Amino acid sequence: MPAFLRKSLNQVTMYRLMLYFLLVLLATATFLSLIRILPYDPIDILLGGAFLVAISNLANYLFSKLFKAKTNFESASITALILSLIVGPFSFFESWPILAFIGFAAMASKYVFAFKKKHIFNPAATAVFLSAIIFQTGASWWVGSLQLLPIIIVGGLLVLVKIKRFELIASFLAVYFFTGLVGRGLGASSFLVPAIWFFVLVMLVEPLTSPSTKKRQMAFGAFVAIFYFSLQKFLPTFAYGLETSLLAGNIFSFFISPSFNLVLALRRREKVAKDTWAFSFEPMSNFNFVPGQYLEWTYPHKNSDSKGVRRFFTISSSPAEDYVMVTLRAPTKKLSSFKKALLEMKQGEQIVASSPMGEFVLPEDKNIPLCFIAGGIGITPFRSMAKHLLEKGEKRDIVLLYSNKKKAEIAFEELFDEAEEVGVKTFNIITERDGYIDEKMIAEKVPDYRERAFYVSGPQPMVEAFKKMLSKMKVKSIETDFFPGYTDTHQK
Repeated sequence: MPAFLRKSLNQVTMYRLMLYFLLVLLATATFLSLIRILPYDPIDILLGGAFLVAISNLANYLFSKLFKAKTNFESASITALILSLIVGPFSFFESWPILAFIGFAAMASKYVFAFKKKHIFNPAATAVFLSAIIFQTGASWWVGSLQLLPIIIVGGLLVLVKIKRFELIASFLAVYFFTGLVGRGLGASSFLVPAIWFFVLVMLVEPLTSPSTKKRQMAFGAFVAIFYFSLQKFLPTFAYGLETSLLAGNIFSFFISPSFNLVLALRRREKVAKDTWAFSFEPMSNFNFVPGQYLEWTYPHKNSDSKGVRRFFTISSSPAEDYVMVTLRAPTKKLSSFKKALLEMKQGEQIVASSPMGEFVLPEDKNIPLCFIAGGIGITPFRSMAKHLLEKGEKRDIVLLYSNKKKAEIAFEELFDEAEEVGVKTFNIITERDGYIDEKMIAEKVPDYRERAFYVSGPQPMVEAFKKMLSKMKVKSIETDFFPGYTDTHQK
């Protein structure tokens, strides 16, 4: 990917990127309709889209007050734009009541069909399914025009690069194309159905209603494709196969990977290193997690910047501690609106987080020797693991290479010194003094590196560089930390 494009992607979260992508798609469709390339009225497209954004945000606000939840403009607007691209385009003044129902139904589904404050069904799919049942007017998938396919593919892949749900997409497409070629006798043209690509790259990958682990994502994608094939095979006249299949998949996902939302209140905030702060939150309900996992945090605040109101933060506390700690770098320069809002939080103020996600966890086999490599704030999952090992008195053979530019940037130094008694041997690498971690340094500090499983956490460019270096060094295995939506640093 070109450097300028990578840098641009780094400036936005995946939600804001999705919002921009849908706006570009809607604007392009309007323009193509204006010059008669697409057979739609551009005024109906614009009025319908604007009305759905307005009605969805109004409904979201009302339901948030009723259910005592925080509103999220990005989430409601993304759903509204998806609806505007798959419903109609109608003659606006004749069909606005149906559009109003669809907008309200989409937002209602997030609050009514929910488990522990986390919605179960894709809101857009729910709304068009209910509209089809009640008004016999469901999704037309008008976005599935061949002229829009290049934008769907490019924009969708940019989002996919941020969210990294490649296994989910691959499993759905593999089953879809296989059943198309074998079960339905479709030819190569089945690869060029824009509606399918929009469905897969925009709706299927929604993080909140699909599993968070790779294996379960693959099962989810395959299930949705099989369900869709079954509907087409046994109910060929049924016109709402895509949305119905997604809703069935959401139920499947709920049973194999139930998720929920947490409400947490700020207990305290403390500085743990230069420009580094640890926030301790008290959860309003009990939950379990594995050291190394992360949460998606949502904190609506005024004047949010292009990075939006959501972030992915590793849990840096251990499961036995009675609070949930997240740790982040907050330099005075280039401070995002999200971090600024967190630093201004008052004790007792609440924030919402998702259920735990991620597979960056210790191996079950305690005898496997490990090497941790942390860059800067990438130390957070290792703090959770080390604290957990200390509490359990569980010994593991672990070497930690912890890299920072300056000594003052080292976080949790006392804890890792203490963790030496359970087998965690720490080398603090100060790049101003020692240089960067390279093959020579790894071989010097970890002579038996080829026998160890490596865990790497830090800024994404650093992680990618170490993956290449360690592969070249032929180490036993490599695990890397991952936060959806971040390609430069984990918590920016």
